[in-house]
Amino acid sequence: MGPHGTRHGPTPAASKRYQRHEPEATPLYKIVAEHLESFLAEARETHERALPRYVERELREYLKCGILAHGFLRARCRSCGKDLLVALSCKKRGVCPSCNARRMCGTAAHLTDHVVPEVPMRQWVLSVPFELRLLLARDPRALTAVGRIFVQEIFRSQRERAGLSGLRSTASGAVCFPQRFGGSMNLNVHFHVVVPDGVFTAAKSAARADFWRLPTPDRMDLETLTVNVEMRVVGWLRRHGFLDNDPDEPPTEPVARSALDACLEGSLGLGELTVLPSRRCPIDDGHEALPAPPRSQRRGGHVRGFDVHAGVVVSASDREGRERLLRYCARPPLSLERLTVLGDGRIAYAIRKPWGNETHRVMSPLQFLARLAALIPPPRHPLIRFYGVFAPHSSWREKVVPIRLPCCDQRDEDGTCSPDSTAATTAITVARIVKPSTLPILPRRCSEPAPHCVAPVPPRYVAPAAVREPSTRIDWAELLKRVHDVDALACQCGGRLNFIALILDDRPASAILDSLHLSTEAPPIARARSPDLADPVPVDE
Repeated sequence: MGPHGTRHGPTPAASKRYQRHEPEATPLYKIVAEHLESFLAEARETHERALPRYVERELREYLKCGILAHGFLRARCRSCGKDLLVALSCKKRGVCPSCNARRMCGTAAHLTDHVVPEVPMRQWVLSVPFELRLLLARDPRALTAVGRIFVQEIFRSQRERAGLSGLRSTASGAVCFPQRFGGSMNLNVHFHVVVPDGVFTAAKSAARADFWRLPTPDRMDLETLTVNVEMRVVGWLRRHGFLDNDPDEPPTEPVARSALDACLEGSLGLGELTVLPSRRCPIDDGHEALPAPPRSQRRGGHVRGFDVHAGVVVSASDREGRERLLRYCARPPLSLERLTVLGDGRIAYAIRKPWGNETHRVMSPLQFLARLAALIPPPRHPLIRFYGVFAPHSSWREKVVPIRLPCCDQRDEDGTCSPDSTAATTAITVARIVKPSTLPILPRRCSEPAPHCVAPVPPRYVAPAAVREPSTRIDWAELLKRVHDVDALACQCGGRLNFIALILDDRPASAILDSLHLSTEAPPIARARSPDLADPVPVDE
Protein backbone atom coordinates (compact mmCIF):
# COMPACT_ATOMS: atom_id res chain seq x y z
CA MET A 1 0.00 0.00 0.00
CA GLY A 2 1.17 3.52 -0.67
CA PRO A 3 0.56 7.06 0.53
CA HIS A 4 -2.52 9.00 -0.40
CA GLY A 5 -1.89 12.13 -2.49
CA THR A 6 -3.24 15.64 -2.44
CA ARG A 7 -4.44 18.12 -5.01
CA HIS A 8 -3.55 21.77 -5.27
CA GLY A 9 -4.81 24.50 -7.53
CA PRO A 10 -2.75 27.34 -8.93
CA THR A 11 -1.51 29.09 -5.78
CA PRO A 12 1.47 31.31 -5.06
CA ALA A 13 4.73 29.47 -4.64
CA ALA A 14 5.04 30.48 -0.99
CA SER A 15 1.71 28.84 -0.05
CA LYS A 16 2.27 25.53 -1.86
CA ARG A 17 2.55 23.22 1.11
CA TYR A 18 1.28 19.71 1.51
CA GLN A 19 -2.21 19.35 2.90
CA ARG A 20 -3.86 16.03 3.55
CA HIS A 21 -6.56 15.14 1.07
CA GLU A 22 -9.78 14.42 2.99
CA PRO A 23 -11.85 12.05 0.85
CA GLU A 24 -14.52 11.68 3.54
CA ALA A 25 -15.48 15.33 2.98
CA THR A 26 -16.03 14.97 -0.77
CA PRO A 27 -19.51 14.45 -2.28
CA LEU A 28 -18.38 11.25 -4.03
CA TYR A 29 -17.40 9.58 -0.75
CA LYS A 30 -20.68 10.57 0.88
CA ILE A 31 -22.69 9.20 -2.04
CA VAL A 32 -20.88 5.85 -2.07
CA ALA A 33 -20.95 5.48 1.72
CA GLU A 34 -24.68 6.20 1.92
CA HIS A 35 -25.97 4.22 -1.06
CA LEU A 36 -23.45 1.43 -1.78
CA GLU A 37 -25.15 -1.30 0.27
CA SER A 38 -28.55 -0.45 -1.18
CA PHE A 39 -27.12 -0.54 -4.71
CA LEU A 40 -25.45 -3.94 -4.20
CA ALA A 41 -28.53 -5.43 -2.54
CA GLU A 42 -30.83 -4.22 -5.31
CA ALA A 43 -28.46 -5.62 -7.95
CA ARG A 44 -28.47 -9.05 -6.27
CA GLU A 45 -32.25 -9.17 -5.91
CA THR A 46 -33.16 -7.83 -9.35
CA HIS A 47 -30.82 -9.82 -11.62
CA GLU A 48 -29.86 -13.46 -11.88
CA ARG A 49 -26.19 -12.57 -11.66
CA ALA A 50 -24.98 -9.92 -9.22
CA LEU A 51 -22.24 -7.44 -9.93
CA PRO A 52 -18.78 -8.98 -10.48
CA ARG A 53 -16.49 -9.20 -7.50
CA TYR A 54 -14.04 -6.68 -8.93
CA VAL A 55 -16.76 -4.00 -9.08
CA GLU A 56 -17.86 -4.57 -5.49
CA ARG A 57 -14.24 -4.76 -4.30
CA GLU A 58 -13.37 -1.52 -6.07
CA LEU A 59 -16.25 0.36 -4.47
CA ARG A 60 -15.54 -1.00 -1.00
CA GLU A 61 -11.81 -0.32 -1.17
CA TYR A 62 -12.50 3.26 -2.20
CA LEU A 63 -14.25 3.80 1.15
CA LYS A 64 -10.96 2.93 2.89
CA CYS A 65 -8.71 5.01 0.65
CA GLY A 66 -7.13 8.02 2.37
CA ILE A 67 -8.77 7.28 5.75
CA LEU A 68 -6.22 7.48 8.57
CA ALA A 69 -8.15 4.96 10.69
CA HIS A 70 -7.28 2.25 8.14
CA GLY A 71 -3.51 2.81 8.34
CA PHE A 72 -0.92 5.42 7.51
CA LEU A 73 2.74 6.24 7.10
CA ARG A 74 4.39 8.34 9.80
CA ALA A 75 7.08 10.87 8.91
CA ARG A 76 9.09 12.98 11.37
CA CYS A 77 11.46 15.91 11.17
CA ARG A 78 14.68 15.24 13.08
CA SER A 79 15.26 18.94 13.64
CA CYS A 80 12.00 20.03 15.30
CA GLY A 81 10.18 16.74 15.90
CA LYS A 82 7.17 17.60 13.74
CA ASP A 83 5.05 14.60 12.70
CA LEU A 84 3.23 14.08 9.39
CA LEU A 85 0.71 11.30 8.81
CA VAL A 86 0.13 10.17 5.23
CA ALA A 87 -2.91 7.96 4.68
CA LEU A 88 -2.68 4.83 2.54
CA SER A 89 -4.16 4.49 -0.94
CA CYS A 90 -6.44 1.85 -2.41
CA LYS A 91 -4.57 1.90 -5.76
CA LYS A 92 -7.73 1.00 -7.69
CA ARG A 93 -8.33 2.04 -11.29
CA GLY A 94 -11.93 3.11 -11.70
CA VAL A 95 -13.55 5.01 -8.81
CA CYS A 96 -10.99 6.75 -6.60
CA PRO A 97 -10.21 10.22 -8.00
CA SER A 98 -7.00 10.56 -5.98
CA CYS A 99 -5.51 7.22 -7.06
CA ASN A 100 -6.56 7.84 -10.66
CA ALA A 101 -4.96 11.28 -10.63
CA ARG A 102 -1.78 9.81 -9.16
CA ARG A 103 -1.72 7.11 -11.83
CA MET A 104 -2.36 9.68 -14.56
CA CYS A 105 0.54 11.90 -13.46
CA GLY A 106 2.88 8.98 -12.79
CA THR A 107 2.16 7.37 -16.16
CA ALA A 108 2.76 10.63 -18.03
CA ALA A 109 5.98 11.29 -16.12
CA HIS A 110 7.32 7.79 -16.80
CA LEU A 111 6.47 7.94 -20.49
CA THR A 112 8.07 11.37 -20.84
CA ASP A 113 11.27 10.36 -19.06
CA HIS A 114 11.77 6.80 -20.27
CA VAL A 115 9.64 5.96 -23.33
CA VAL A 116 8.56 8.85 -25.57
CA PRO A 117 11.52 10.53 -27.36
CA GLU A 118 11.84 14.25 -27.89
CA VAL A 119 10.30 14.32 -31.34
CA PRO A 120 7.06 15.89 -32.61
CA MET A 121 4.10 13.87 -31.33
CA ARG A 122 0.60 13.71 -32.81
CA GLN A 123 -2.54 12.52 -31.04
CA TRP A 124 -4.89 10.29 -33.03
CA VAL A 125 -8.40 9.66 -31.68
CA LEU A 126 -10.79 6.95 -32.89
CA SER A 127 -14.49 6.98 -31.97
CA VAL A 128 -16.63 3.99 -32.92
CA PRO A 129 -20.35 3.89 -33.81
CA PHE A 130 -22.83 4.00 -30.97
CA GLU A 131 -23.93 0.43 -31.71
CA LEU A 132 -20.44 -0.97 -31.12
CA ARG A 133 -19.62 0.75 -27.83
CA LEU A 134 -21.48 -1.78 -25.70
CA LEU A 135 -19.75 -4.67 -27.48
CA LEU A 136 -16.27 -3.20 -26.94
CA ALA A 137 -17.03 -2.52 -23.28
CA ARG A 138 -18.11 -6.14 -22.77
CA ASP A 139 -15.56 -8.11 -24.79
CA PRO A 140 -11.82 -7.49 -24.29
CA ARG A 141 -10.95 -9.39 -27.48
CA ALA A 142 -12.95 -6.98 -29.61
CA LEU A 143 -11.50 -3.99 -27.77
CA THR A 144 -7.94 -5.22 -28.35
CA ALA A 145 -8.61 -5.97 -32.01
CA VAL A 146 -10.08 -2.54 -32.78
CA GLY A 147 -7.20 -0.74 -31.08
CA ARG A 148 -4.64 -2.88 -32.93
CA ILE A 149 -6.31 -2.26 -36.30
CA PHE A 150 -6.36 1.49 -35.70
CA VAL A 151 -2.65 1.57 -34.85
CA GLN A 152 -1.78 -0.61 -37.85
CA GLU A 153 -3.61 1.74 -40.19
CA ILE A 154 -1.77 4.74 -38.72
CA PHE A 155 1.52 2.94 -39.36
CA ARG A 156 0.44 2.10 -42.90
CA SER A 157 -0.43 5.73 -43.59
CA GLN A 158 2.96 6.83 -42.30
CA ARG A 159 4.79 4.27 -44.46
CA GLU A 160 2.91 5.42 -47.56
CA ARG A 161 3.71 9.08 -46.93
CA ALA A 162 7.33 8.19 -46.18
CA GLY A 163 7.52 6.18 -49.40
CA LEU A 164 6.40 9.21 -51.41
CA SER A 165 9.37 11.06 -49.93
CA GLY A 166 11.85 8.34 -50.82
CA LEU A 167 12.23 6.74 -47.38
CA ARG A 168 12.41 2.96 -47.13
CA SER A 169 12.66 0.46 -44.26
CA THR A 170 10.98 2.78 -41.80
CA ALA A 171 9.57 2.01 -38.35
CA SER A 172 6.88 3.69 -36.26
CA GLY A 173 5.75 3.56 -32.65
CA ALA A 174 2.57 4.28 -30.72
CA VAL A 175 1.23 4.47 -27.18
CA CYS A 176 -2.48 3.59 -27.09
CA PHE A 177 -4.91 4.54 -24.31
CA PRO A 178 -8.28 2.71 -24.59
CA GLN A 179 -10.89 4.76 -22.72
CA ARG A 180 -14.35 3.62 -21.62
CA PHE A 181 -15.88 6.98 -20.71
CA GLY A 182 -17.14 10.19 -22.24
CA GLY A 183 -17.39 13.72 -20.92
CA SER A 184 -20.60 13.17 -18.95
CA MET A 185 -19.97 9.81 -17.21
CA ASN A 186 -21.40 8.03 -20.23
CA LEU A 187 -20.11 4.75 -21.61
CA ASN A 188 -18.15 5.81 -24.69
CA VAL A 189 -15.39 3.41 -25.69
CA HIS A 190 -12.79 5.19 -27.82
CA PHE A 191 -9.04 5.24 -28.34
CA HIS A 192 -6.38 7.92 -27.84
CA VAL A 193 -3.11 7.07 -29.59
CA VAL A 194 0.07 9.15 -29.28
CA VAL A 195 2.34 8.63 -32.29
CA PRO A 196 5.60 10.32 -33.38
CA ASP A 197 4.78 12.66 -36.24
CA GLY A 198 7.29 10.90 -38.46
CA VAL A 199 9.20 7.65 -38.90
CA PHE A 200 12.44 6.14 -37.69
CA THR A 201 15.16 4.75 -39.92
CA ALA A 202 18.29 2.79 -39.10
CA ALA A 203 21.38 4.98 -38.73
CA LYS A 204 24.96 4.12 -39.57
CA SER A 205 25.60 3.55 -35.90
CA ALA A 206 23.78 0.48 -34.63
CA ALA A 207 23.20 2.15 -31.25
CA ARG A 208 20.86 4.87 -32.49
CA ALA A 209 18.11 5.63 -34.99
CA ASP A 210 17.27 8.66 -37.10
CA PHE A 211 13.92 10.40 -37.07
CA TRP A 212 12.34 11.93 -40.17
CA ARG A 213 9.38 14.24 -39.85
CA LEU A 214 6.59 13.51 -42.30
CA PRO A 215 4.26 15.95 -44.06
CA THR A 216 1.10 16.73 -42.13
CA PRO A 217 -1.70 14.28 -43.09
CA ASP A 218 -4.31 16.02 -45.22
CA ARG A 219 -8.03 15.39 -45.54
CA MET A 220 -7.59 12.66 -48.15
CA ASP A 221 -5.09 10.79 -45.93
CA LEU A 222 -7.48 10.85 -42.99
CA GLU A 223 -10.52 9.85 -45.01
CA THR A 224 -8.60 6.92 -46.51
CA LEU A 225 -7.40 5.82 -43.07
CA THR A 226 -10.94 6.02 -41.68
CA VAL A 227 -12.35 3.92 -44.54
CA ASN A 228 -9.67 1.27 -43.99
CA VAL A 229 -10.35 1.17 -40.25
CA GLU A 230 -14.09 0.81 -40.81
CA MET A 231 -13.69 -2.00 -43.35
CA ARG A 232 -11.18 -3.95 -41.27
CA VAL A 233 -13.07 -3.56 -37.97
CA VAL A 234 -16.40 -4.65 -39.46
CA GLY A 235 -14.71 -7.53 -41.25
CA TRP A 236 -13.00 -8.73 -38.06
CA LEU A 237 -16.22 -8.52 -36.06
CA ARG A 238 -18.14 -10.45 -38.71
CA ARG A 239 -15.49 -13.19 -38.97
CA HIS A 240 -15.52 -13.71 -35.20
CA GLY A 241 -19.30 -13.81 -34.89
CA PHE A 242 -19.88 -10.44 -33.24
CA LEU A 243 -21.87 -9.06 -36.18
CA ASP A 244 -24.37 -10.55 -38.61
CA ASN A 245 -23.91 -10.44 -42.37
CA ASP A 246 -25.30 -6.92 -42.42
CA PRO A 247 -22.62 -4.65 -40.91
CA ASP A 248 -25.31 -2.16 -39.90
CA GLU A 249 -26.88 -4.65 -37.50
CA PRO A 250 -25.99 -4.07 -33.83
CA PRO A 251 -24.25 -6.82 -31.88
CA THR A 252 -26.48 -9.60 -30.58
CA GLU A 253 -27.70 -9.36 -26.99
CA PRO A 254 -26.72 -12.00 -24.44
CA VAL A 255 -29.46 -14.40 -23.41
CA ALA A 256 -29.13 -13.87 -19.64
CA ARG A 257 -28.44 -10.28 -18.69
CA SER A 258 -26.45 -9.70 -15.51
CA ALA A 259 -26.44 -6.69 -13.22
CA LEU A 260 -23.29 -5.43 -14.93
CA ASP A 261 -24.99 -5.72 -18.34
CA ALA A 262 -27.82 -3.56 -17.05
CA CYS A 263 -25.32 -0.97 -15.80
CA LEU A 264 -23.47 -0.96 -19.13
CA GLU A 265 -26.66 -0.60 -21.15
CA GLY A 266 -28.04 2.09 -18.90
CA SER A 267 -24.84 4.14 -18.92
CA LEU A 268 -25.10 4.62 -22.68
CA GLY A 269 -27.90 7.13 -22.32
CA LEU A 270 -29.21 7.12 -18.77
CA GLY A 271 -29.94 10.32 -16.86
CA GLU A 272 -31.60 13.63 -17.50
CA LEU A 273 -29.68 16.33 -19.36
CA THR A 274 -30.66 19.75 -18.14
CA VAL A 275 -29.38 23.17 -17.14
CA LEU A 276 -29.15 24.06 -13.45
CA PRO A 277 -30.50 27.52 -12.55
CA SER A 278 -27.33 28.60 -10.75
CA ARG A 279 -24.96 27.07 -13.27
CA ARG A 280 -26.17 28.30 -16.63
CA CYS A 281 -24.18 28.51 -19.83
CA PRO A 282 -22.43 31.76 -20.84
CA ILE A 283 -24.73 34.74 -21.29
CA ASP A 284 -26.80 34.66 -24.46
CA ASP A 285 -26.39 37.94 -26.31
CA GLY A 286 -29.38 37.27 -28.57
CA HIS A 287 -27.36 36.16 -31.57
CA GLU A 288 -27.67 32.63 -32.81
CA ALA A 289 -24.50 30.62 -32.32
CA LEU A 290 -22.64 29.71 -35.46
CA PRO A 291 -22.85 26.01 -36.27
CA ALA A 292 -19.73 23.94 -35.80
CA PRO A 293 -17.80 23.32 -39.00
CA PRO A 294 -18.58 19.97 -40.60
CA ARG A 295 -16.26 17.10 -39.86
CA SER A 296 -14.84 17.15 -43.39
CA GLN A 297 -13.50 20.68 -42.83
CA ARG A 298 -11.56 19.76 -39.73
CA ARG A 299 -8.48 17.59 -39.40
CA GLY A 300 -10.43 14.36 -39.19
CA GLY A 301 -12.35 11.70 -41.09
CA HIS A 302 -15.88 10.35 -40.74
CA VAL A 303 -17.18 7.12 -42.29
CA ARG A 304 -20.37 5.31 -41.19
CA GLY A 305 -20.03 6.25 -37.52
CA PHE A 306 -16.24 5.82 -37.32
CA ASP A 307 -14.54 9.13 -36.52
CA VAL A 308 -10.79 9.77 -36.66
CA HIS A 309 -9.27 13.02 -35.45
CA ALA A 310 -5.58 13.95 -35.69
CA GLY A 311 -5.42 17.69 -35.09
CA VAL A 312 -3.32 17.87 -31.90
CA VAL A 313 0.46 18.08 -32.34
CA VAL A 314 3.20 18.80 -29.78
CA SER A 315 6.56 20.06 -31.00
CA ALA A 316 9.81 18.30 -30.22
CA SER A 317 11.05 21.04 -27.88
CA ASP A 318 7.83 21.27 -25.84
CA ARG A 319 8.58 18.82 -23.06
CA GLU A 320 5.86 20.14 -20.77
CA GLY A 321 3.31 20.01 -23.58
CA ARG A 322 4.23 16.40 -24.31
CA GLU A 323 3.73 15.41 -20.68
CA ARG A 324 0.48 17.40 -20.54
CA LEU A 325 -0.81 15.56 -23.62
CA LEU A 326 0.02 12.19 -22.05
CA ARG A 327 -1.77 13.20 -18.86
CA TYR A 328 -4.83 14.06 -20.90
CA CYS A 329 -4.77 10.65 -22.62
CA ALA A 330 -4.43 8.88 -19.24
CA ARG A 331 -7.04 11.03 -17.48
CA PRO A 332 -9.57 9.43 -15.07
CA PRO A 333 -13.28 9.06 -15.85
CA LEU A 334 -14.53 11.19 -12.95
CA SER A 335 -13.80 14.75 -11.81
CA LEU A 336 -14.80 15.83 -8.31
CA GLU A 337 -15.00 19.47 -9.39
CA ARG A 338 -17.90 18.63 -11.70
CA LEU A 339 -19.89 16.59 -9.17
CA THR A 340 -22.70 18.18 -7.12
CA VAL A 341 -25.37 16.84 -4.78
CA LEU A 342 -28.63 18.74 -5.26
CA GLY A 343 -31.01 19.69 -2.49
CA ASP A 344 -33.45 16.88 -3.34
CA GLY A 345 -30.70 14.24 -3.11
CA ARG A 346 -30.16 13.81 -6.84
CA ILE A 347 -26.66 13.91 -8.36
CA ALA A 348 -25.66 16.49 -10.96
CA TYR A 349 -22.55 16.01 -13.06
CA ALA A 350 -21.36 18.87 -15.28
CA ILE A 351 -20.94 17.92 -18.93
CA ARG A 352 -17.47 18.62 -20.27
CA LYS A 353 -18.81 20.02 -23.54
CA PRO A 354 -22.34 21.35 -22.96
CA TRP A 355 -24.92 20.50 -25.62
CA GLY A 356 -26.71 23.78 -26.18
CA ASN A 357 -28.35 24.74 -22.87
CA GLU A 358 -27.87 21.27 -21.39
CA THR A 359 -24.99 21.67 -18.97
CA HIS A 360 -25.50 18.87 -16.41
CA ARG A 361 -26.52 15.24 -16.28
CA VAL A 362 -28.89 14.71 -13.37
CA MET A 363 -29.28 11.22 -11.85
CA SER A 364 -30.59 9.48 -8.78
CA PRO A 365 -27.90 8.08 -6.41
CA LEU A 366 -28.40 4.50 -7.65
CA GLN A 367 -28.28 5.61 -11.26
CA PHE A 368 -25.03 7.39 -10.48
CA LEU A 369 -23.55 4.24 -8.89
CA ALA A 370 -24.69 2.20 -11.90
CA ARG A 371 -22.75 4.55 -14.18
CA LEU A 372 -19.77 4.35 -11.88
CA ALA A 373 -19.82 0.53 -11.97
CA ALA A 374 -19.96 0.54 -15.78
CA LEU A 375 -16.80 2.66 -16.01
CA ILE A 376 -14.65 0.39 -13.81
CA PRO A 377 -12.18 -1.49 -16.06
CA PRO A 378 -12.11 -5.28 -15.59
CA PRO A 379 -9.02 -6.87 -13.99
CA ARG A 380 -6.04 -7.74 -16.19
CA HIS A 381 -7.32 -5.14 -18.64
CA PRO A 382 -4.39 -2.83 -19.52
CA LEU A 383 -5.12 0.88 -19.58
CA ILE A 384 -2.10 1.55 -21.77
CA ARG A 385 -0.62 -0.44 -24.68
CA PHE A 386 2.61 -0.09 -26.62
CA TYR A 387 3.09 -0.78 -30.32
CA GLY A 388 5.92 -0.69 -32.83
CA VAL A 389 9.26 0.69 -31.68
CA PHE A 390 7.84 1.36 -28.19
CA ALA A 391 6.84 -2.28 -27.61
CA PRO A 392 8.80 -3.86 -24.72
CA HIS A 393 10.44 -6.54 -26.88
CA SER A 394 11.04 -4.41 -29.97
CA SER A 395 14.63 -4.38 -31.25
CA TRP A 396 14.19 -0.66 -31.96
CA ARG A 397 13.23 0.35 -28.44
CA GLU A 398 16.73 0.94 -27.09
CA LYS A 399 17.55 2.99 -30.19
CA VAL A 400 14.72 5.51 -29.81
CA VAL A 401 13.73 5.84 -26.15
CA PRO A 402 15.33 8.62 -24.07
CA ILE A 403 18.48 7.79 -22.16
CA ARG A 404 19.78 9.10 -18.86
CA LEU A 405 23.43 9.94 -18.74
CA PRO A 406 25.59 9.41 -15.63
CA CYS A 407 24.77 12.12 -13.16
CA CYS A 408 26.99 15.06 -12.38
CA ASP A 409 28.95 15.55 -9.16
CA GLN A 410 27.19 18.82 -8.29
CA ARG A 411 24.60 17.94 -5.70
CA ASP A 412 22.54 19.80 -3.15
CA GLU A 413 22.53 19.00 0.53
CA ASP A 414 19.64 16.57 0.13
CA GLY A 415 21.59 14.55 -2.46
CA THR A 416 19.88 15.80 -5.61
CA CYS A 417 21.50 17.43 -8.61
CA SER A 418 21.59 21.16 -8.75
CA PRO A 419 19.11 22.55 -11.34
CA ASP A 420 21.89 24.79 -12.60
CA SER A 421 24.06 21.84 -13.54
CA THR A 422 24.45 21.45 -17.31
CA ALA A 423 25.21 17.76 -17.00
CA ALA A 424 22.04 17.13 -15.03
CA THR A 425 19.95 19.01 -17.57
CA THR A 426 21.47 17.14 -20.48
CA ALA A 427 20.87 13.84 -18.72
CA ILE A 428 17.17 14.57 -18.67
CA THR A 429 16.70 15.97 -22.17
CA VAL A 430 19.10 14.03 -24.37
CA ALA A 431 17.68 11.35 -26.69
CA ARG A 432 19.46 9.04 -29.11
CA ILE A 433 17.41 9.94 -32.08
CA VAL A 434 16.68 12.53 -34.32
CA LYS A 435 17.73 14.17 -37.49
CA PRO A 436 15.94 17.29 -38.76
CA SER A 437 13.53 16.53 -41.57
CA THR A 438 14.71 17.41 -45.09
CA LEU A 439 11.98 15.69 -47.07
CA PRO A 440 11.87 17.11 -50.60
CA ILE A 441 8.32 16.02 -51.46
CA LEU A 442 5.32 18.28 -50.82
CA PRO A 443 7.15 20.97 -48.82
CA ARG A 444 3.98 23.06 -48.54
CA ARG A 445 2.41 20.34 -46.38
CA CYS A 446 5.28 20.27 -43.91
CA SER A 447 5.22 22.35 -40.78
CA GLU A 448 8.35 23.84 -39.28
CA PRO A 449 11.33 21.45 -39.16
CA ALA A 450 11.80 19.62 -35.91
CA PRO A 451 14.70 20.95 -33.85
CA HIS A 452 17.65 18.72 -33.11
CA CYS A 453 16.69 16.85 -30.00
CA VAL A 454 20.13 16.58 -28.46
CA ALA A 455 20.21 20.33 -27.85
CA PRO A 456 19.82 20.76 -24.07
CA VAL A 457 16.57 22.44 -23.10
CA PRO A 458 16.30 23.54 -19.43
CA PRO A 459 13.32 21.63 -17.99
CA ARG A 460 10.93 23.03 -15.42
CA TYR A 461 11.59 20.01 -13.22
CA VAL A 462 14.91 18.23 -12.68
CA ALA A 463 14.65 14.68 -11.38
CA PRO A 464 16.85 13.44 -8.52
CA ALA A 465 20.35 12.53 -9.59
CA ALA A 466 20.46 8.94 -8.46
CA VAL A 467 20.84 6.71 -11.51
CA ARG A 468 18.52 3.74 -11.28
CA GLU A 469 16.60 1.43 -13.52
CA PRO A 470 13.53 3.02 -15.11
CA SER A 471 10.35 2.33 -13.14
CA THR A 472 6.73 2.96 -13.95
CA ARG A 473 6.18 4.22 -10.42
CA ILE A 474 7.62 7.53 -9.24
CA ASP A 475 8.06 8.33 -5.60
CA TRP A 476 5.00 10.00 -4.06
CA ALA A 477 6.80 13.13 -2.83
CA GLU A 478 8.81 13.40 -6.04
CA LEU A 479 5.65 13.27 -8.15
CA LEU A 480 3.98 16.00 -6.07
CA LYS A 481 7.04 18.17 -6.56
CA ARG A 482 7.09 17.53 -10.28
CA VAL A 483 3.39 18.05 -11.08
CA HIS A 484 2.16 20.51 -8.45
CA ASP A 485 5.44 22.06 -7.26
CA VAL A 486 4.62 20.94 -3.71
CA ASP A 487 7.45 19.69 -1.50
CA ALA A 488 5.52 17.39 0.83
CA LEU A 489 8.55 16.43 2.93
CA ALA A 490 9.77 19.98 3.58
CA CYS A 491 9.39 21.09 7.19
CA GLN A 492 8.63 24.67 8.21
CA CYS A 493 11.81 24.74 10.28
CA GLY A 494 13.89 24.17 7.15
CA GLY A 495 14.57 20.49 7.80
CA ARG A 496 13.34 17.39 6.02
CA LEU A 497 10.71 14.87 7.02
CA ASN A 498 11.67 11.20 6.90
CA PHE A 499 9.31 8.24 7.03
CA ILE A 500 9.93 6.27 10.21
CA ALA A 501 7.04 3.80 10.47
CA LEU A 502 4.18 2.08 8.67
CA ILE A 503 1.20 1.79 11.02
CA LEU A 504 -1.41 -0.85 10.23
CA ASP A 505 -2.46 -2.16 13.68
CA ASP A 506 -5.50 -0.57 15.29
CA ARG A 507 -4.03 -0.03 18.79
CA PRO A 508 -0.89 1.97 17.89
CA ALA A 509 -2.80 3.78 15.16
CA SER A 510 -5.45 4.92 17.64
CA ALA A 511 -2.80 6.06 20.13
CA ILE A 512 -1.00 8.15 17.54
CA LEU A 513 -4.21 9.66 16.18
CA ASP A 514 -5.36 10.52 19.70
CA SER A 515 -2.07 12.26 20.45
CA LEU A 516 -2.52 14.41 17.35
CA HIS A 517 -6.23 15.07 18.09
CA LEU A 518 -7.39 13.26 14.96
CA SER A 519 -10.37 10.97 14.54
CA THR A 520 -9.69 7.31 15.31
CA GLU A 521 -12.90 6.01 13.69
CA ALA A 522 -13.59 5.50 10.01
CA PRO A 523 -16.66 7.27 8.56
CA PRO A 524 -19.82 5.14 8.94
CA ILE A 525 -21.26 3.24 5.97
CA ALA A 526 -25.05 3.22 5.69
CA ARG A 527 -26.90 -0.09 5.68
CA ALA A 528 -28.98 -1.27 2.75
CA ARG A 529 -32.36 0.43 2.63
CA SER A 530 -35.69 -1.23 2.12
CA PRO A 531 -36.57 -1.79 -1.56
CA ASP A 532 -39.53 0.54 -1.04
CA LEU A 533 -37.14 3.38 -0.18
CA ALA A 534 -34.51 2.73 -2.84
CA ASP A 535 -34.95 3.26 -6.55
CA PRO A 536 -34.09 0.13 -8.58
CA VAL A 537 -30.93 -0.38 -10.59
CA PRO A 538 -31.81 1.41 -13.82
CA VAL A 539 -32.33 -0.49 -17.05
CA ASP A 540 -33.36 0.67 -20.48
CA GLU A 541 -36.70 -0.61 -21.66
